[in-house]
Amino acid sequence: MQREQAVQIAGQLYDYYTKKGSLDIQSMMINNYKMMGKQCQIQQEDVEEYKQIIGNGQKKDFEQLCIRYFCNTIPIVSLQKKPKYSKLASAKLEIARKIFRKFDSDNSGSITSDEVRGLLIETYKQAGVKNYEPTDQDLKEWMNMTDTNGDGLISLEEFEDLVIRSLQSSGIEIYQK
Repeated sequence: MQREQAVQIAGQLYDYYTKKGSLDIQSMMINNYKMMGKQCQIQQEDVEEYKQIIGNGQKKDFEQLCIRYFCNTIPIVSLQKKPKYSKLASAKLEIARKIFRKFDSDNSGSITSDEVRGLLIETYKQAGVKNYEPTDQDLKEWMNMTDTNGDGLISLEEFEDLVIRSLQSSGIEIYQK
């Protein structure tokens, strides 16, 4: 599927599920289960897990999700249930997501090598490191470390994976007990 088609589908989904002015996640989930021929009693915990997949429920979140899944930029198997992160890990991931979205200037769902410099400067700034200026070598090494599928772009999922690996290597508890 082409990117333009994925964006069009995202717009239709967004418009359909925001008819009442805000995203109706519960209806979305019920409809998804119906399409799979299943019935499900939706709990608040289920809604919160679904939010982890669709982001903040803004139109650009739908576009990013559709581009990623319909344009085959990430495998469908990643839709499997994700583990619950600790409060600290969740807070760090939310900051990372905001930084990512800030520098994903074209809302494509990925960061290009041209956008990485600003993303790194802001990330270090959020970590308390002022006046950080990455070298070209720093940028190249960071891209190599983060771009796990080798497509030359950094997806939100790849960026989140890097954040989790960094937290783990710092000895921070990642998952809820």
